[in-house]
Amino acid sequence: MPRKKDYYEILGVGKTASDKDIKAAYRRLARKYHPDVNTGDKKAEDRFKEVAEAFAVLSDKDKRAKYDRGGHEAFGPGFDPFAGYDAGQFEFGFGDISSIFEMFGVGGMGGRRGGARGRPARGSDVRLEMRVPFATAVLGGEVEIVVPHTSEQVKVRLPAGIDDGATLRLAGKGGAVHPGVAPGDVYLTVRVAPHAVFRREGRDLYCDTPIGIARAALGGRVEVATLDGPATIEIPAGTRSGQKLRLKGRGVPAAAGQPAGNLYAVVQIAPPKSLDARSRELLEEFERLNPVP
Repeated sequence: MPRKKDYYEILGVGKTASDKDIKAAYRRLARKYHPDVNTGDKKAEDRFKEVAEAFAVLSDKDKRAKYDRGGHEAFGPGFDPFAGYDAGQFEFGFGDISSIFEMFGVGGMGGRRGGARGRPARGSDVRLEMRVPFATAVLGGEVEIVVPHTSEQVKVRLPAGIDDGATLRLAGKGGAVHPGVAPGDVYLTVRVAPHAVFRREGRDLYCDTPIGIARAALGGRVEVATLDGPATIEIPAGTRSGQKLRLKGRGVPAAAGQPAGNLYAVVQIAPPKSLDARSRELLEEFERLNPVP
């Protein structure tokens, strides 16, 4: 009969490890070898069983003390490492804990937590984050993600104007505990990447629009960037730096009963970086003729 592995060795901790260290080791290894992550991998399943059994003993004060005194021989034939367990300590976000005990032939969890508990109705939910381009979040569109525990590629439709931090639910794409049980859902948190030109407030967009001193004073037409191509706007004579000029309806598109937002071109007066002699002469004359009141 093959010699059973040392529980401390299985978890990769020393005999003086704290309860916190043991729990951390279990969390790391259980996530690595859990069947939801290693579908059809018998070696990973066997390794997961070892990890669960080691944790069941070493996380229990009395069982650990008994094991430290006599090793595996301290427990008699038919020893159940999960007897009297607290299932809550096993649950670290990778599915209903009943799957662990079914692997060992324990079956359902009736009686071990003070009441009957049958097969889980569904698998665990999975939470993911997805970074999307600024323009896609504003205009809406379809993006593709890979769900890690299945390696499945899933297309996700983003509504126009989705906010940073918004959560989308992908029904039935979460973890599955075992065959015959409906999988959980994926909850996808959207993170919107910043844009080099535009910024957003609600359904409105803003962009800085540099113009020269003469254009600010005289007025005229300038080109402004928008998410769907350049547009031309009229600059009134005497425009000041920081003044906002509205392009109606060129912000977040209308969606879900909400009207389209606006795009605001924020004027930034940009003086020339260098002046030739004639330009300096003209500006000095202009200043003499138009003193600041």
